[in-house]
Amino acid sequence: MARGRVKSGWRKPGRRQVYRVLAPERHLIVCEGEKTEPLYFEGMRDALKPEFRNRIHIVVKGTGLHTTDLFDYALRECRLSGGYDYVWLAYDRDDFDLREFDSVVDACTQNSDGTTTFHPLWSNPCVEVWMLLHFGYTTAEMTSSEAIAKTDALFQKELRRRYEKNDTKLFADLSNRLVDAENNANRLVKWHESQGVSRSSQMNPGTQMQRIVEALHEYIGVGD
Repeated sequence: MARGRVKSGWRKPGRRQVYRVLAPERHLIVCEGEKTEPLYFEGMRDALKPEFRNRIHIVVKGTGLHTTDLFDYALRECRLSGGYDYVWLAYDRDDFDLREFDSVVDACTQNSDGTTTFHPLWSNPCVEVWMLLHFGYTTAEMTSSEAIAKTDALFQKELRRRYEKNDTKLFADLSNRLVDAENNANRLVKWHESQGVSRSSQMNPGTQMQRIVEALHEYIGVGD
């Protein structure tokens, strides 16, 4: 992702002043879920450092739509809004058709151009895999119900409270573990690839939620 452009400023003898100019960025995040993911991303948006809040524009929408329907919704939003620089689609594997789940990744690649880049933030089997990776690394295959139960158990053990899908402080409470989650998620992708697995539908557990963290990390005032 482009981080802006750097240009030279005034020069004094023996000293060079460099100014970093950040071009405005428009991000659209569309979520399959209507509670957990939107609240998490709204927390991420609220954590933007003050100096970037007029430059990084993030719109979060919880839709209740899935896989290909979610992608079609994102396309319509781009057309109606006049366009976004980056569109992020957050969705789960759950029990949806394998081919439809994988097709969203392909659609993001095929529809990205010099104006808008689409990013699939899939989680397999569900977004709770991303939550789990804040606390540690695992390659154990799991169902959605098992992932939720494990997340709840870790929340009770480490945060002394239950895991709730409508938690407005979800991002804030996990933010000090953000780098760990990012590293664990990337490590998990590499593990699957070492096993000869390349399709998102086959990567259980797995997630791409770390991609938006990598893109926005320097703008967020947490997890450093």
